[in-house]
Amino acid sequence: MFVPFPGVIGVAMSEAKPFAYEVPEDYERFIEEGQAGLDKVPRNENWEIAQRVLAEAPSREEVAAAQRLAAEAMSALAEFQQVEHTGYDPEQHVKVVLDNTGRLSGIELDARAVRIGNNGIAAAFTAAWTEAETRREEHASAFAGRSVGGVASEVEQVMRDAEAALAAREHERFEQATEDGLGRVAVNLRGRISEVVFLQNNVLNLTDRHTLAEQLLAAVTAAQGAAAAAADAVTAPYYHRLG
Repeated sequence: MFVPFPGVIGVAMSEAKPFAYEVPEDYERFIEEGQAGLDKVPRNENWEIAQRVLAEAPSREEVAAAQRLAAEAMSALAEFQQVEHTGYDPEQHVKVVLDNTGRLSGIELDARAVRIGNNGIAAAFTAAWTEAETRREEHASAFAGRSVGGVASEVEQVMRDAEAALAAREHERFEQATEDGLGRVAVNLRGRISEVVFLQNNVLNLTDRHTLAEQLLAAVTAAQGAAAAAADAVTAPYYHRLG
């Protein structure tokens, strides 16, 4: 059984919206009227700014080209955000699905999982997560490498500083027990799984695999929510520099 994740916990990228823009038919007339209007206002500092802006106004073709690039960037972002990443352990006892931010969005336990015991299930879950995370990182790297208009150097520096701050505290753990008390999970500051422990012997003799998947999903979701809140607190001072 696949267990869906109802929503992203913590901060994630806003959903990309379709981007559409048409250069106004009276674009050139608007520029001309603005230039003519300069003759009617005092020639002060504001006049100089307005004169420079109007004199350097891009052509209709340049505006249209810029809007096409913006539309392509938004389309690429929307495509990126819709992708989920699936991982399995080598024996395919456990299936894990992560969304584009690394949040757990689904777990599936195969019927054969009952044969591998608590330690086997925990190990399979971790291995499946690792595979899904590897695929997610590869996809994110490929997306970051696409040319979609570039990033300002100030933003790049803020992102590097925020990343360094996260890396310094990445080891921090956020734990959550399952509601039925059969297990406990832990994630690090980035929300990646770091531990899965079952607190009763032979958990699949005490509950069915579907319920266990639901319980693990809920516990990881709560732990990732706590990690996301902590990560936001770490990075907020850096992003605040952007205003």
